[in-house]
Amino acid sequence: MSDFLERGNLLWEGSRMMLPEHKQAIRAQNEREKHSPAPELDVQELEELGRVATHSLTHSTPVHIVYWENGYDYKLIATVEQVEPQKQQVTVRESKDLRKTIMFDQLKSIERI
Repeated sequence: MSDFLERGNLLWEGSRMMLPEHKQAIRAQNEREKHSPAPELDVQELEELGRVATHSLTHSTPVHIVYWENGYDYKLIATVEQVEPQKQQVTVRESKDLRKTIMFDQLKSIERI
């Protein structure tokens, strides 16, 4: 085998470059791929979420919650503090000082721990 074939593509190795515009385009593409669509739950899934949330509310047990906000999915472990069907929202407490209100249409899942 000749020496040219053994050395690989070293002839063009020094001319490789990445322009700042290329890096910016790659970062933008990666950011777009992280976005997820808003959840669309059917009636049965909403009922199951309600059962788990009610159990956490009455027994003060922590649950694992996945919710959608501004194109991203967020996960947290909290106890359900209040469920307001009229306002279509649930209030959860992550810690003593940290409270979060999540709309029903943002919820993806609520699971018992």
